[in-house]
Amino acid sequence: MNNNDVMSDILLRLPLKDLVGCKCVCKWWNTLISDPIFKLNYSLRNPQYNISGFFLQKFLYLELHSKLLFFPCEGRVDAAPKPSLSFIEDDKGVCIQHSCNGLLICSSFRCGEEDRKYYICKPTTKQYFPLPNLECRTVFGISIAYDPNRSPHYKIVSICDSYLSKNHRQIKIYSPVTGSWKPSGKPFTVPEEDMLFNRGVFWNGSLHWIGMGNLALRFDPETELMLTMPMPPTQRKPGYFGESGGHLLLVEAYGPLTAGFDIMEMKADYSGWFVKYHLNLDQVARQCQAIERANRLSILHIVHNHVEGVDESFIVIHVPGEFVSFKLRDYSFMDLQTNNHVDSGLGLWYSWEGVYPYTNTFFYL
Repeated sequence: MNNNDVMSDILLRLPLKDLVGCKCVCKWWNTLISDPIFKLNYSLRNPQYNISGFFLQKFLYLELHSKLLFFPCEGRVDAAPKPSLSFIEDDKGVCIQHSCNGLLICSSFRCGEEDRKYYICKPTTKQYFPLPNLECRTVFGISIAYDPNRSPHYKIVSICDSYLSKNHRQIKIYSPVTGSWKPSGKPFTVPEEDMLFNRGVFWNGSLHWIGMGNLALRFDPETELMLTMPMPPTQRKPGYFGESGGHLLLVEAYGPLTAGFDIMEMKADYSGWFVKYHLNLDQVARQCQAIERANRLSILHIVHNHVEGVDESFIVIHVPGEFVSFKLRDYSFMDLQTNNHVDSGLGLWYSWEGVYPYTNTFFYL
């Protein structure tokens, strides 16, 4: 056993917060802790840090910070991050803009774009880092592209306005390696219909955006290519768009979701969508009075999960005054665990556009 092995064995026994601090002691310790094999061994040795779930964000009138809840879906409930961004020091308040594999993009809250600051942060360790200013008038969306299985480095992709016209957009990419923003390619045009650039979804190495019409886009941050992808050929509005377990999922609303809906999945080769699940909410309503009496509902989160060959995927929905979760296979209900106080009397209405999936990966800023 050499000196590296001895020191690694010692470092493996430290709590995560102390381990993060050890990176600053010397280059040797920093190299040991940053090694992918060490990260894997630390994760296996410390399952108490394993947690995945989702943040739920709502903006309240005159409140400096957005209201946050966190719902664990897998792992240890006591490992869940605190539903607060108060560790980020910003006198204008802070809100979440995007999430990806354990990292959050946050920004100043109550201010104009010219005063807005952006941060990359990890809530479980309360680390954050301010990003350089984006030299543009309007940021239509900002997203993280990070796959720890492919690279230890993340990239941040912003969709900004362009000097060419109001219908042109310019992509800018931030890399922690260079520590700066750079424009990617030439400005591109978008149609009059609204594109949801503020709801980018990272899947299959690319960021994906859908719109209120038939246009959908995907961008590969490595090749810096922007491509289109097919959408179902019907007029609709998005009822849910997200990724889980390596699957890109979509729900389209053709009418009230209380009548039932299809959960569609994108094929790996982008050749089209197929129906993964069809939900008959009449069957669910027979077991849940909250759904039976609801005149509206929204989808918050879908978790694609298989355990020993058995489909254990489930969905989380919001009906007035209540959060409900059930398995997609047999409609059996599940308890939603949370460390938060959920005040159903506030009358807040949540939707998938205020949901930010979170998985506590072994990563430090």
